This record gives sequence, structure tokens and C-alpha cells, in this order.
Amino acid sequence: MRIPKKENIEKTNPEDPSKRYYQPFVRHIYIKRLKIALNLLLENKKNKFDKILEIGYGSGIFFPELSKNCDKLYGLEIFDEEGKQKVISMMQKENIKAELATGSVLKIPYPNNFFDAVVCISAIEHLNPRELIYAILEIKRTAKENAPIIIGFPSGRKIMQFYCMAVNLTWNFHFHRSDHKKILKEIRNNLKIEKEKKFFKTLPVYYVIKCYK
Repeated sequence: MRIPKKENIEKTNPEDPSKRYYQPFVRHIYIKRLKIALNLLLENKKNKFDKILEIGYGSGIFFPELSKNCDKLYGLEIFDEEGKQKVISMMQKENIKAELATGSVLKIPYPNNFFDAVVCISAIEHLNPRELIYAILEIKRTAKENAPIIIGFPSGRKIMQFYCMAVNLTWNFHFHRSDHKKILKEIRNNLKIEKEKKFFKTLPVYYVIKCYK
């Protein structure tokens, strides 16, 4: 699993967890999410995707793997120009090309049926329950009919909440505004789920869903 070199990554916002991808033990948990998502995205895929969109790309940790599996990579984030420029700097150092857009998953700035795959890891849980349906409908709108949609999100269980507080002292119980139950409900209501993977099967702390429109 290739991620950018540590020296090429800059923190893009106060909640950016990028440093944890390089810390002993903790990095295993963070990279595991990406491995699960990548395996679901690429299973039964023989050729590259034409266009992949990553929603909530953060510091661009997933860009090295996504970029080598598509002809054109797109990224969508809500942060300001300063954060965007930090990711552009990383991409230049890592020789990665991507088209970065500033905007919200509630109004994705791309046309209908545009992407061959959509990836959204650890972003959708920050929306409130009323926003969830609009986000999922926007993802559905911009994905092609046969495009895999990969959505990853943490559990709302207290064990996950306490973990988040342990690794981030500024985190609070309202930081994740939608738990896994609400997210799964809206995905099931609006998309066709093909596979559901859980990190720790007996007491899941993270979910990765592969679905289609």
C-alpha cells in the first residue's frame, strides 16, 4: 500500500489525521481502511478506470493508489485555497496528477453520470442526518450506472468514540454527527449494496461499503 512520503505531507486543517498514517501501531488501523476500500474498488477489475472521484481527499493520502488505477483522478474537498495548495505541493513531489475541486458533497460540481468510480472514506459521518440523503443522492447522480461507489465510515459505538478522543484531544462526541446506523440506512434506501466489509467483525469499529446506483 503506497502512501506519500511523510516529509511530503502537510496538515491541511486542524482535524487532519494524516500524521497517524506514520505512527507505530496506529498507522495499521488507518491504512487498513484504505486497503479494504482499494480491494473492493479493484476486485474483478482488469483495466484502469477512466475517471475516479475521491470525496473528502484530505491531505491526499489515498492519491498514490487511486491515481495509478485510473486515467484521470478527481478530488473534492471543502477546505480553503491554502489547504488545496498543500496537497498540490505533495502531488508535485510524488509525481501525481489530479484535478482538485473545492466544494461540498451536498452539491458536487460535476455533471450527471460522469465518474466511473467514486470513493468517499471517513467524510460522510461529519454530515448531520438530514444532510446524509442529499450527499448520497449527489454521489448517485454523478456516478455512472455501473460505477462502483465505495463509502467508508466509523462506527458510532462508544468504543470508537473513546478511541477518537484518545488520539485527538480536541475531538468531541458531536464531531461525528451521523453514526453507522443512520449512514447504512440511507445507503440501503438509495443505492444497491454489493458488499459490506467490517473492521473487527465481532465488534465493528469501521465499515466499508461497495454499492452501485
